[in-house]
Amino acid sequence: MSLHLSWTALILAAGLLATPLAAQTVLIAPTPWTAGASEGVSSKASGTQTARLDYGFKGAGYAFMVHDLDFAAPENFVIEIPVKGEGAGNDLQIKFTDASGDNVWWVTRPAFVPTPQGTVLRIRPRHVEFAWGTTQDRGFRGGKRMEVVVVKTAKGAGSGWLEVGPIRWRAEAPEPKTEAPLKADVVVAVDGKAQTGAQAAAVTLDLSRVRAFGGVRLDWGRAPARYTVAVSDDGRAFRDLRTVEGSDGGADYVTLGEVDARYVRITGPGQLNEAALLPLDMGVKPNALLSELARQAPRGDYPRGFSEQAYWTVVGVAHGGPRAALLSEDGAVELGPERPSLVPLLKIDGKRVTWAQASVKQVMDAERLPLPSVEWQAEGVQMRVAPVAFGDGKAPYALARYDVRSDTAQTVRLELHLQPMQVNPPTQFLTRPGGYAPIRTVTREGDTVQVDDQPLWLLTPPRDFTASGFLSGAQGAKASDTDGLASGVIGYDLSLKAGETQSVIVAFPLGGQTQRPAMSGDPVQWADTRREAVRADWRKRLGETRLILPDGTPPIADSARLALAYQLILLDGDWLKPGARSYDRSWIRDGAMMSEGLLRMGLQREALAYFKAYAPMSFDNGKVPCCVDARGADPTPENDSHGELAWLAGELIRFGVNPSEIAPYWPQVSGAITYQEGLRQQNLTPQTEARYRGMMPPSISHEGYSDKAAYSYWDNFWALKGYRGAAVTAQALGKTEDAKRIAAQGEAFGRDLTASILATAAHYQQDVVAGAADRGDFDPTSTTMGLTSGAHTDDIPEALKRQTFERYWNEKLMPRRQTPNSYTPYELRNVGAFLRLKQPDRARQALDMFFADQAPKDWFQWGEVITVPYRQPLFIGDLPHGWVESDYLRVALDMFAYERAETSQMVLLSGFDPKWADKGETRLEKLHTPWGLVSLKIVKAGKGLKINIDSTAAPPGGYVIDVPSLMGPKATVVVDGNRATLTDGELILKAVKAEIVLGGGA
Repeated sequence: MSLHLSWTALILAAGLLATPLAAQTVLIAPTPWTAGASEGVSSKASGTQTARLDYGFKGAGYAFMVHDLDFAAPENFVIEIPVKGEGAGNDLQIKFTDASGDNVWWVTRPAFVPTPQGTVLRIRPRHVEFAWGTTQDRGFRGGKRMEVVVVKTAKGAGSGWLEVGPIRWRAEAPEPKTEAPLKADVVVAVDGKAQTGAQAAAVTLDLSRVRAFGGVRLDWGRAPARYTVAVSDDGRAFRDLRTVEGSDGGADYVTLGEVDARYVRITGPGQLNEAALLPLDMGVKPNALLSELARQAPRGDYPRGFSEQAYWTVVGVAHGGPRAALLSEDGAVELGPERPSLVPLLKIDGKRVTWAQASVKQVMDAERLPLPSVEWQAEGVQMRVAPVAFGDGKAPYALARYDVRSDTAQTVRLELHLQPMQVNPPTQFLTRPGGYAPIRTVTREGDTVQVDDQPLWLLTPPRDFTASGFLSGAQGAKASDTDGLASGVIGYDLSLKAGETQSVIVAFPLGGQTQRPAMSGDPVQWADTRREAVRADWRKRLGETRLILPDGTPPIADSARLALAYQLILLDGDWLKPGARSYDRSWIRDGAMMSEGLLRMGLQREALAYFKAYAPMSFDNGKVPCCVDARGADPTPENDSHGELAWLAGELIRFGVNPSEIAPYWPQVSGAITYQEGLRQQNLTPQTEARYRGMMPPSISHEGYSDKAAYSYWDNFWALKGYRGAAVTAQALGKTEDAKRIAAQGEAFGRDLTASILATAAHYQQDVVAGAADRGDFDPTSTTMGLTSGAHTDDIPEALKRQTFERYWNEKLMPRRQTPNSYTPYELRNVGAFLRLKQPDRARQALDMFFADQAPKDWFQWGEVITVPYRQPLFIGDLPHGWVESDYLRVALDMFAYERAETSQMVLLSGFDPKWADKGETRLEKLHTPWGLVSLKIVKAGKGLKINIDSTAAPPGGYVIDVPSLMGPKATVVVDGNRATLTDGELILKAVKAEIVLGGGA
């Protein structure tokens, strides 16, 4: 039999061996490098062609050395950078910047480990990626400046040194544009002789030129017990890359890392039928390999996320943060952050049933406690997958329960496939990348399956267990795999009577602990007891504040209850975070807005603890870090953060926190305002253009400006709130003079802000509020912060405000009804703008549209991105996304009660639909306000409504109901049996308790 060669589209033949077009040339001029660093980081550079960077970190941050250059990149090249040093585990970045300084390309080496002996980094065009900037041409053409950057990681060294150079480059022949493929039948040289593949002990493949590839696919007729893959540039000197032990035959996908070679030799006695090169990505990115395997396998053999958009939810305990499991929409259970998954499979009457063959639906606990499950229906068999997290937030546990029922008497086989893949799909790439989750060893010992360092306790004893290696196949009770692609199958044969349900229970730790939790008695009874204890705990944690709507109304109340629960699960100790995976960091902007919702729901303790954790992270100069993670405070300048911390301090006091709790943090609050005021003064020079006068300097706090820092009104709305919050705090702490000074600064800033908004509108000749003063862009979701969360009615000029949301309605929301498109559900906060503009019908219609995009709907949650089409695999952020959930929770409460800050009033029922009363009673129970608790009950009364208000204290400006918006212009109003008069159409009540009857009016 002759040896057949098949090639992927990336592997081209008949090319020439690449040869240098130029002699090696020193890339950089022999002038000194200069050093720089973020706040709190020390750095020192020395040297010219060989340069050394010494650095030291106190927390998060980066150190760098920089050099001007004039490098015009040819079409194909190699840059060689000798690197040596000490200080392992931090990220290494090589950056190139163009003449404008706005556009950056980079090469990144995560968790880089330098050695005193050194290594050589070889950079080819494929390694250089566009990082950020405004250019539309993102191809790398060279640079005018080069930076070598060391970025602190959570596990990286706190200090070290890095030496680079001399840096050299050479041009290489361009990659061929088109080449003829190799013929299907080729007899290759085997040890210099023409032999057939069946007789070969060594097979050498000549690729005709040096090529980049990531491995080889070998299709064996008869696999050798052991074989070696080696490569060579010249066909004489070969270097061994990998030895494979114990292949089980068939197609072996042998990954080799990043390879540039002309010849490939496979040595080992066996019958090789076909060979193909693997694309480069498959050698360096396990997700690329797994995606290709999923593409070739029957649908359902691999998790959905490797072929199409997948959705999931979090299964965790309060304060557990990333120490949570994930449950996929199809019933896979992830064993913790970046951990493998348990994937169920049924065998029914000889038929193999995966998620792809079953009818699958998602279910949420009837009380809307955060207890999700997944149900399968197939061939008269039903299965319910119901994981539960329990225990302490620092070291929680989880159990996964599988209930299987059959309509007829039969034996159903349940298999739990332990797979080296997360529920978090490979499209998720931030902080904790999704997809591949290595399993290097898997072993069963009694009722425990050990998955590397994590135990999986089989509380229900299985019928059998089989561990497998990726290339070696089934190995019995134990398997090892150098690719990290070991797997296991836990098998249960369930003999079921007609209508009978049997359960399988497994448990595992989520916090890295290995000690087994206390378990006794029957596993099913233990699981039942544990679940009921968890339910009771969640009822207590969610508190007494609750919104209750009748059946048949939009899922406003269900989504609000779960929005609060999800935020508590994502709460990592005291740190509010927007996600358990991609967004496993704490941003003050997210945390401040999440805290507002917590305070209104009565969770004062959690909001205060967050403030106390975040405030000390401020820098010595008063700057508030944009975010904090395991590395410490992030030094990136984002000019909303100072106002957010100061505003939160004031909100805590207004919602009843004793000022003595805030007093120790006055240095951080006042420091934030001093720093913010210093930024403002930079733009108060006679030369400052009207658009920018008195505004915060440009920053990238708004993600839409990550290409280039902008004069964002988002920053400035928060700066204004910060002045107000700090003034409240100073007054409460008895610092009267500070309060007067800060209040005056805030008033001056507010005047400048209004003038800037008007000047920007005039500059761009537009009738809406811009997102940024230097862009004139349209961003109503940012503008909303000038209407909500403590904003005053006149902070934004009225005409521009109204036209902004008129345009949003006509040009964004309404067209989306006809032609759905991708968007971020931060837009939920715009519902609050519609309410304040007295447009309740629009607010309700917008909410209905957002509800339609919950993913999955039955789990009442949103990710950071809504993708269209629904199954297009794209980054969608965490599910649920805590900041989005907080946006929803606040507007859900706004529908029934929101604060009008400048008049100290509470506006009631601005989003209520009288038609809901036809379906039953609505209640808002014990909502927290700055003046105490308020409860509402709304029922139908004839053709109108009866509203009962029960509060502990009335706001100074009273309760307000906009009667025409709620009931129409001719509505009658009776308060406690007496006709009431309206003020500009509004009923204003100073009473603590009242019964209001609104008669219907057209």
